[in-house]
Amino acid sequence: MPPSLRRPAVVFTLIAALLVPQPSHAWGREGHRIVARIATKNVSQTTRNKLRAILGLTTDAALENAMATAAIWPDRIDRGTTGTAKWHFINVPISTPFSIAGHCANHDCVIDRIDEMRNRLQTNQNGFALLAPPDPPRAMTSQELAFLVHFVGDVHQPLHAAWNGDRGGGCVPLAKPIVHDDGNANTTDLHIAWDIDTVLTAMNAHGGSEQATAAALFKRFKSGAVVSQGTPVDWARESHGIARSAIYQKLGIPAYKTTSGDCATGIKPVLITSSYLESNVAIVEQRLMEAGIRLSNVLNEICATGGCKSKP
Repeated sequence: MPPSLRRPAVVFTLIAALLVPQPSHAWGREGHRIVARIATKNVSQTTRNKLRAILGLTTDAALENAMATAAIWPDRIDRGTTGTAKWHFINVPISTPFSIAGHCANHDCVIDRIDEMRNRLQTNQNGFALLAPPDPPRAMTSQELAFLVHFVGDVHQPLHAAWNGDRGGGCVPLAKPIVHDDGNANTTDLHIAWDIDTVLTAMNAHGGSEQATAAALFKRFKSGAVVSQGTPVDWARESHGIARSAIYQKLGIPAYKTTSGDCATGIKPVLITSSYLESNVAIVEQRLMEAGIRLSNVLNEICATGGCKSKP
């Protein structure tokens, strides 16, 4: 772990975070909650007890819902004022072989922030602080847990490890918006289509319920589906490869370039059809299952001995 990630306070340059456009929320609320629910089903009783203490719970029955709520907290707070804008992704160009070198300046990327939160929880560090108090607030240790749960989900969303001069697909408009009648805003760009619509399509096969989807994917794992653990770098590499093949190549999106962090010029709209969404269900289900199981393994490891102590 780099020394700068062991500091008692997280120091950020707010202006830089505000000036560089960022991708949107990974997986949307449904996907993040599914990941958290799968992880909760697979943690040990020792881990379960410590998570309950961190989240202020008295029974195991409430833990899965509390973890699902924690999973979406990092998307509810103001990323600019808290200095967390760049923590959710890593911009790795799809035009070159995968390498994180030069793409995580000042540890401001999802890979290093996973390592930071993991290390802080494992070693029971004190003094964690954001640039500004988050709203809604969370207790200190609960913040670090919520970030870890969320970021493991983030790095498994393919467009959170891919860059094509388009802010991870956020600059790619849809030729036809995807209309929602379930409370989600209409989808108007490629990034949101992968955040939300791919997950909703996968959920449809399980009755449209995030609880049922999580249960089905966990059952799939318990029935023998293989999930290799790997590292956050490995998870980002997998996402990058999926983005290249299942998104940019499959949709025929050409290479765009920009050096400013803004949207490249001349980006053309893409058409996202129901058949395209359905063709990616297997990928989405695999990524959600992998994220949940890998998260549970991380939690079991760091909570096994003296880690994961609740702090006021």
